[in-house]
Amino acid sequence: MIYSYKAVERIPKLLERGVVYHNEEFQLAALLCACGCGHRVTLLVPDSHQVSSEGEFATIRPSIAVCDAPCKSHYFVTAGRVKWLPAFTQEQASNVMRNQIALHASHDPRPSWKESLWTAVKRAAKLIRFPIRRFRR
Repeated sequence: MIYSYKAVERIPKLLERGVVYHNEEFQLAALLCACGCGHRVTLLVPDSHQVSSEGEFATIRPSIAVCDAPCKSHYFVTAGRVKWLPAFTQEQASNVMRNQIALHASHDPRPSWKESLWTAVKRAAKLIRFPIRRFRR
């Protein structure tokens, strides 16, 4: 399998095998798994991966770990070429997924207690002003 690089404005719904689609504006990339299973791999750039082109070929760093598919594939893509790494066990895949979720959750902005309280007050005020009424037929 050799991956070509394609800069796009939108990641297509149907991906072509052997193409890394990269949207720089929204910092996303997508490709089909190198093993041929057809699993769609979506990469958050630059949070988790860097995607670049070397001529017409794609390079992705760090390695791609397909933890959410039965194949559990693990590989690098360098200048379009796939270098296979040992597949993950179910336990390793679960750990990677938990770590990724924790990483992204830690980056999500959490509202302060004042913002949460103000949102609750506004929601309550709306309910008082516009009580829910049953519709009559």
